[in-house]
Amino acid sequence: MKKVFVSIALAAVALGSQAQIVKNDLLKGYKEGDVLEKTVYNDKRAPINVDTWCGGFTSKPVEGSVSPTIGKALTYEGYSEAGPSITLGFPQGVKGSRVSVYSLVESGKVYSKGTYYIACLANFSKVGTNLADFLAASASYVGGGNRGQVYVRREGNDKIKFAVGLLKERAEAPMAYDYNKTHLLVLKVDYTKNEVSLFVDPELGQSEPKADIVVTGEEGALKAGLKSVALRNRNGFKGNIGNFRFAKDWAGAIGK
Repeated sequence: MKKVFVSIALAAVALGSQAQIVKNDLLKGYKEGDVLEKTVYNDKRAPINVDTWCGGFTSKPVEGSVSPTIGKALTYEGYSEAGPSITLGFPQGVKGSRVSVYSLVESGKVYSKGTYYIACLANFSKVGTNLADFLAASASYVGGGNRGQVYVRREGNDKIKFAVGLLKERAEAPMAYDYNKTHLLVLKVDYTKNEVSLFVDPELGQSEPKADIVVTGEEGALKAGLKSVALRNRNGFKGNIGNFRFAKDWAGAIGK
């Protein structure tokens, strides 16, 4: 009987943690070589395509840019989100960027109270010398209105650096990281403190560690709620990103 109670207790703990995961398995059903975007938002007032990767709305599309495709699987020890990734980079000769968005909401719903986490795995083999955003928590399901952006740049010849931003405020994490290595990134958006944080390759313990970098926004910076995960692909990128998870607490974000 004691073993039964222990099993029930463990199951309850597991379910309690999992309940804080809002969205995961964002590439379910995809296989290597598939096109990521199922459609493109051609109007900023277009209906929401729920739980679907779409091309973000822009009034000036980049000529020659196309949807990213699905690439190799990425793994990170201790992080349970698995499956394929998105291949970054543009066809030769194409300049600029393209946004792909994945809706977190249904019509009328937003995430605008408490804290939220977006976790993912990223592996870069090429980035530019200037900070460039590639991931964001967006206040619009068609893209734009970012309320937490993650940036990357080259450091020397063989390292990269990450940064996080909230509207006009931006700060760079102190450490440099390896190219061609899979990194776990966790973006935290805290509405109570009006700030965003970035964790790079954090310890995967039960408690939330100290963030590598924190940016506090101007008053009202986080007034708008989150509606989508936004991925910005660029001509200066080569690499892969995937294994996304959107959660309401640290345990849900890291998959414990």
